[in-house]
This record gives sequence, structure tokens and C-alpha cells, in this order.
Amino acid sequence: MHASVLKYFVEVARCGSIRKAAQNLFVASSAINRQIRNLEAELGTELFDRLPSGMRLNAAGERVLQHVRGTLHDYHLTRTELDALKGERTGHVALASMDSLFVDFLPAAVEDFAEAYPAVTYELTALSPGEVPAWVASGRCDIGISFLSRLPAGLKVVARAPFPLGVVMAPSHPLARKAAIGVADCEGQPFLRSSGPSPVNSTQVPEFGRFWDAVAPHITCNSTPLLKRLIVAGKGIAFFSKIAFMDELARGDLVWRPLDIAAVNRMEAGILVAGQRPLSHVAGAFVERLTRRFKQMEIAAAG
Repeated sequence: MHASVLKYFVEVARCGSIRKAAQNLFVASSAINRQIRNLEAELGTELFDRLPSGMRLNAAGERVLQHVRGTLHDYHLTRTELDALKGERTGHVALASMDSLFVDFLPAAVEDFAEAYPAVTYELTALSPGEVPAWVASGRCDIGISFLSRLPAGLKVVARAPFPLGVVMAPSHPLARKAAIGVADCEGQPFLRSSGPSPVNSTQVPEFGRFWDAVAPHITCNSTPLLKRLIVAGKGIAFFSKIAFMDELARGDLVWRPLDIAAVNRMEAGILVAGQRPLSHVAGAFVERLTRRFKQMEIAAAG
């Protein structure tokens, strides 16, 4: 079986969706679907149950997945050994990012990059948005991804996109019927909040800062995946950008509404590097991959 077919098959199995696999692999959905169909024809059996909610491996697919994972593992091991012999495609990437990108964006980016650079090592640190720029500026990491607000001198923004904070909630929540939500609308609602300081500069947006400081959260947590699960379960509302909720928003499991605050709606997120500190070859290549994914995420969020 061709290497691309194996990669497509594993990604569809992991995501449970051809659309999501295509997004992660930067390949047309039709190409992935065609390759999966060809693979099934070659093996003489279907590998997935095709459900309204997506793609689910059947018994034959589970057996093939076991084989494919072993094959890819052996391939990557051999590739790493050969690269080490040649002294190529090795290196280290240190990245700090706000926690929401650790849900889907960064795992998919690292998995993709490891296909081409299997010997690279990583140090990935989840921080509050306000901490990320200082880590990049000080040299504690090579790359940062965060909201862009009052950046330290010397940082370079290599990619940026509008990802303002809004209110994330279950579709059944009364506030979901509103086109935009004011801070006063959120008062008295069960509120789920990320640990750490406000993601919005309180001096620039005092209305938001006053609410953030005054509210008594129903739950405070430093794990975005846990907060996401609680929001889907209808346990409360939260302030987030769309970044960590792309799949849930696309499926209709959650809704996102903008805040009725102009300054908040101008918020951008971006990829940061130090302007005067050159990146290693592998770190630069990783930034290029991240930038493509970031732009694709921007397009998906706008849709």
C-alpha cells in the first residue's frame, strides 16, 4: 500500500471524518475519499461504517489499522536512523502557546511535521495568553502563539488572524438566541473560566476587566479540554475564541456569539518569533507548517 494511503487511512480513523482529515493533511476531501475507496476495493472489504455523524472503523478496519500503525512505526524508526547517520532533519523545536491550541491545532501540526522530520524533538508549553510573548522575547522558546496585544519589543508576527473572544455555550442556552452578547447579559449565568489573568487587557477594555475581576466562576480550570466538555454538557458559559471549538461549532454541538464590545472584536491571534534571533532550520520549517495551518483555521472559522 502506498505511503499516502496509509497516512490518509490513519487520519480518517483518528478524526472520524474525511473532512477533518482533509483539513489536517491539507488535501482535498475528494482525494482522501477516493484513496480510501481504492484501498477498500483492493482489500475487498469496507473498512469504515459510514454514519451520519462521520466515519467509524468496523472490525476489518480495526485490524488494518493495527497493521498500518506497525508499518508506519517501523518506517519512522528506519527514517530516524537514516537521518541520524546523515546528520539531517534533526533538531529541536521549543514552542509556547495558549492552551486552546493544544486541543486540536498543535497535535495535528506535530503529527504532520513528524512525517517529514521524524528525528526532531519538541518542548511544547501551554501558558496563559499574556505569558507567551515574554517567553519568546526572553529566548525560553523559539515560537509562540497567542493573542496579539502590547507585544514586547523585538518580536516578529509571522502570521495573524482575527480570533476575538466570544461567548461559547450549548445551543439550548437562552443567550444563544442573541446575535451579540453584552457583559451584563452574562451576569448571573453559571460561568466557566480558565485559570490565570484575563486574556483581555483590562486597561484597554475596562468593561471586560471589571466583569472578569468581579465574577465568581462556577468552575475555574486550567484545562481547556475539560472546560469544553463541561460547556457541551450545558454546565455553563465561557469566554473563548473559536480556536479550541472548531469541530463542535461545525457540528452544532456548541454555539459562539461575539461580545458586544468593539475592542474585543478587534482581537487577533498570531504566531510569534524573535525578530533578531534566527531560527534553526527545523524550527523555521515548523513555523512554515504552522502558518499554513493557521491560515486554514482562519478560513474555517470565518465560514
